[in-house]
Amino acid sequence: MKKRLLDWILCPNCGERPRLDTFQQAQVEIPSAVSSPACSFYCGRHGVARPEEIAPPPDCNSCFREEILEAALACACGLVYPVIDGIPRMIRNAREEYPEFFARHGLAGVTRSSELPAGVPGGDRRSSKSFGLQWTLYQEGDATWFKEDAGLRKREFLYNLDTTPEELRGSTLLDGGCGNGELTRSVAEYGPEIVAMDFSRSVEHARRRLFEKGFAVSHRVHYLQGNILEFPLLPKSFDMVHTSGVLHHTPSTYRAFRSISTAVKPVGKLYVQLYRLRPRWIHTVNVSLRAVTTRLPMPMLYALCYAATPVHAALSRLMHLLRRQPAPPKATARERAVQMFDNYSPRFQYRHTVPEIMDLFKSEGYTDLRDVTLDNEARHMLAVLGRKQPESAPLAATAAEVIVAEPARQTQPMVQQPA
Repeated sequence: MKKRLLDWILCPNCGERPRLDTFQQAQVEIPSAVSSPACSFYCGRHGVARPEEIAPPPDCNSCFREEILEAALACACGLVYPVIDGIPRMIRNAREEYPEFFARHGLAGVTRSSELPAGVPGGDRRSSKSFGLQWTLYQEGDATWFKEDAGLRKREFLYNLDTTPEELRGSTLLDGGCGNGELTRSVAEYGPEIVAMDFSRSVEHARRRLFEKGFAVSHRVHYLQGNILEFPLLPKSFDMVHTSGVLHHTPSTYRAFRSISTAVKPVGKLYVQLYRLRPRWIHTVNVSLRAVTTRLPMPMLYALCYAATPVHAALSRLMHLLRRQPAPPKATARERAVQMFDNYSPRFQYRHTVPEIMDLFKSEGYTDLRDVTLDNEARHMLAVLGRKQPESAPLAATAAEVIVAEPARQTQPMVQQPA
């Protein structure tokens, strides 16, 4: 963790800035100097909200050269969040997840997550472990969702965010649910500074690959473990927010959307990709299967997915043939197994429509809404891009309708319920 990340981090329990107690740190080389001031919204080192007023001007390069390897982020509310292997673990149940860290540093007496006030969303342990396992299975050279991250997915990102390399250069970007981190690293080559967050331990493998391969953009990528529903980052501090295939795997797509939406600066962009509502017969089959698969031990489920890859490949070719479409992309057995595991393992899975999600964008003060669903994903996914209104602009007239409709929409029979 570079000290620069302190500019963004907040306690997800109370919203205050935690205090850093460093146990181990290192100096790292950065390929080029950063502009000063690099932080346009807050300087964690100096504790000021207007970094441009610091005199004399700070050495912003130091916040990128200082790599915190092990530390504790202690908050006044009583919670302590560990920094382990260079990654801050900004989750409320960190004490239960990383007991060896707390024992090693004599922090065993801190508040337990079970003692926190009622009503705070709890952790979804199955999904966290499921995605952690899924991205552990990823190997160098594997395609993500049958697409090359450094090629096709990197180019598609420009269309998804309606942006250019020139606009990205020097901007701030949040990748909410970064998975294996490969797209994050590839997009960083365009020039933005990226905070990549995931609920699972997949961030460990993403950060390790980033440093082991010696990418020239490593100083512009920050990884942390965090929960979108218990958001650990400063509001209104990102020019762009990207979240792909994530929000529908939380207990509530709506709450997750509103939570991550707080990170967008006024006139900033938010891109959301979600599962699309499928025809009733497909939906029924999927729900029936998930009623069983979400209860299976994850190693057993992955083994079953791997064994089913020949059937999956044959059905895919048959469906493309019947629809008179080009042949499906080639994939290894592992890539197919991971895709099936992603569908059948997580506890929560909701499906939505484009008008529904556009209404949700409007309720949170977004304009310039666009359906940016890619042709090669339209059968299964939907994607919407919006721009946050200036703070003085009123919310859209449909806001109250969308807020009132949320409970009903989340229980519609055609919308996937947690199995």
